[in-house]
Amino acid sequence: MNASVSPIVFPNLAVILESATLAELDRALVNLSASTLLVAQQRNKHILAARTNQDILEIIFSVIIDWQGSAGLRSVSQVCREWRVVALAAPLLWRQALSLSVNPNWMFEMLRRTMHVPLTIRISHHDIHRDMVYANLLSIADQFWRFETLEIDAPRPYICEFFGFVPFDSDEAPRLRILSLSGKHWQGLLDDDEVLPDELLALSAPNLEHLALENFPFDWDVLKFGLAHSIRLSVLHICYPGESDAPHTLSISELLATLKSIIWLRELKLHNVLKVIGENLLTESVTPTTALPALRTLDLQANIQFCSGFLNGVEAPALVELDVECNSTNEAGDTPLFTTSAFMIGISRIAPHDPYNIFSVLHQKGKLWISLRSNRTGAFCRILVPEVNDGPTLERTLRKLADMPSVHSTERLEIGFSKDAHRKVIGEVWAYLFERLNKVSSLDLGTYPVPRILQILYCNAKGALEAQKQGKEVSVLLPSLETIAIATSLTLCVLVDMIAELRETVGAPIDRHVTLRKMDTYQAARERITVWLEGSFTGAQAEGEGESVGESEDSED
Repeated sequence: MNASVSPIVFPNLAVILESATLAELDRALVNLSASTLLVAQQRNKHILAARTNQDILEIIFSVIIDWQGSAGLRSVSQVCREWRVVALAAPLLWRQALSLSVNPNWMFEMLRRTMHVPLTIRISHHDIHRDMVYANLLSIADQFWRFETLEIDAPRPYICEFFGFVPFDSDEAPRLRILSLSGKHWQGLLDDDEVLPDELLALSAPNLEHLALENFPFDWDVLKFGLAHSIRLSVLHICYPGESDAPHTLSISELLATLKSIIWLRELKLHNVLKVIGENLLTESVTPTTALPALRTLDLQANIQFCSGFLNGVEAPALVELDVECNSTNEAGDTPLFTTSAFMIGISRIAPHDPYNIFSVLHQKGKLWISLRSNRTGAFCRILVPEVNDGPTLERTLRKLADMPSVHSTERLEIGFSKDAHRKVIGEVWAYLFERLNKVSSLDLGTYPVPRILQILYCNAKGALEAQKQGKEVSVLLPSLETIAIATSLTLCVLVDMIAELRETVGAPIDRHVTLRKMDTYQAARERITVWLEGSFTGAQAEGEGESVGESEDSED
């Protein structure tokens, strides 16, 4: 309001207006406007929004920024004087509103209002191609020393060019807490100018907690003594699309030596980090193990030789989640049985030791998938092994799993094998597994439940009944079993009903298919199955008759 204007209220406005000159009327309009503004300002002081605590307003404004971005913050700053004062004087709000997709002038204005607070910059693969985003990113490269979070997913040339504009005048990034650089969408050939600069890797970042480098070549030795040396580093991701893309040729022992120095490492993700070199990676398992006491999540993807060497070379007593995907099995020329045995030894050593209650094993197209889960503790283990096509390798893997104490608490067992895979596993292996799973209450045999596993359960139940009649000790496989889930098949359902009938007599009942007994074909199916079961004891007839039972109504996926 103009300081020379004194707002007044006219007691008899109509009379005055009758005799007022033009100049007096103009003066009256000015006074009325000033008075209206003054009254409105006084009235606004009684509105709850204007009297709201500054901290509360900042929370409200923050929500508006989440909805509307910087435009929302600009809007609330124009509602009233109190709101404008709060909005303009809150650098954390402007940091939240800062966007690189706006006009450069407005972007720099927001940057100015952030004062000196640490900055958060996140750019997705889609953002980098929007108008002005990349140009704005380059224009704030000189603010890198203020970055608390920098997450960029863009082609390698873009990211490397950005760091070319960063003035590395200091060897320290004191505010940097999260650094994530991803070039996974870049499929071009590697050029010399697409390597992360040593000046970045060598920075001292005492507050760095999260470091992720994806599909970027870099000097490992420089990283080891720079960013990876942060005392607060707890998350480390280094990934490449395929083993052929990995630029590093260091040994597993050298890799573990670097990880050992990261004492608070809680999450580790390594995908195709090392190329296979001349040494036999499996021989490294005889060296002293490297302790990673804080590690809770481990995600590995590489050839089976690397996975075996790594898993046998570390101790992770606090591990909760383990995800291992082998993308090849014979890089060093070892036999599948040898490499898989060493690999499973490593799995049994390092897998979370909390009891699992869900155990799934699936074999499709030569790949073996294993999943161990605990709904109670959150423990999780997922394993993928390719090229598991021979019986001995499958059997050795199942036996190693059966020997893991944490698996013995399984309550739900899921087996999904193809017909061909079932043929390669002898019955004794399934019996070996079942003998150790005394808490299984649910058995799911997948979409192709060949009768071999059911045959084992039937023979075991029949043997238990004979032992009971003779007064001997009764031993039943899967004594806590309540349900057997199978694909829809009259023959197999009848077989399950026959197993249930026997188990009930020895005190280990399971759900029965009572409704089947009303079907006209029930008795014929039962007689056919009995012939097969009794004939199977001779051994020679088992395979042919067993397949006929399983294939009567089922086919492989």
